[in-house]
Amino acid sequence: MFKFADGNVGLVIADVCDKGVGSALYMALFRSLIRVFAEQAAHSDPASISEIDRSSSRLIAAPSSENKELIRLRAVPFTNNYIAQTHGDEGMFATLFFGVLNPDTGQLYYINAGHEPLYLIDSKGVKKALDPTGPAVGMFPNAAYDTGQIHFEQGDMLIGYTDGVTEARSPQDELFTRRRLQSLIEQPYNSATELLDRIKTSLFAFIDIAPRGDDVTMLAIQRADTT
Repeated sequence: MFKFADGNVGLVIADVCDKGVGSALYMALFRSLIRVFAEQAAHSDPASISEIDRSSSRLIAAPSSENKELIRLRAVPFTNNYIAQTHGDEGMFATLFFGVLNPDTGQLYYINAGHEPLYLIDSKGVKKALDPTGPAVGMFPNAAYDTGQIHFEQGDMLIGYTDGVTEARSPQDELFTRRRLQSLIEQPYNSATELLDRIKTSLFAFIDIAPRGDDVTMLAIQRADTT
């Protein structure tokens, strides 16, 4: 999570392919490119941006120069093209969710590039699943990405995770599964910290002494209820 100069907030969760030092270095590159291109896009002429990624016409049709939340999402196709064209021979890619949130209005614009669905939840359970809107980043040049948008009501929470959560295995070689995760996030919560602690406690009790096959990463953000 990082804040832009205009007060908007960038939200990113991603999972790079493979494991080890090489993958970690690529993840650092993905992270840097998203941040740099998001700032660059917001200060560029929309006409010149459209020319750069004209092959991805589904991304944003005739963007308004005032809508920096939406324009910043062009960091995803920019990053995709850089990785695919510069490092394509290495076959590295990452699933990635990038959202830009206006904390004043509660409006979130996002691209889900092949990542696990994120969930917008409230006290009643899941309101919306933020499914993929395009392919993983870095797989091939000029990939097209659709955008989505949601609105945070007061008290709403967005939770994201990597497949290290849902694909964690028990000592009996049983998967944790998305179903178990959903059952946890649909229970009442008081804060993002409480919900993440609940998932972590349940997950590591499930894993117990089984060897870890993947990293576990989660992200949660809640719009405070001021009533």
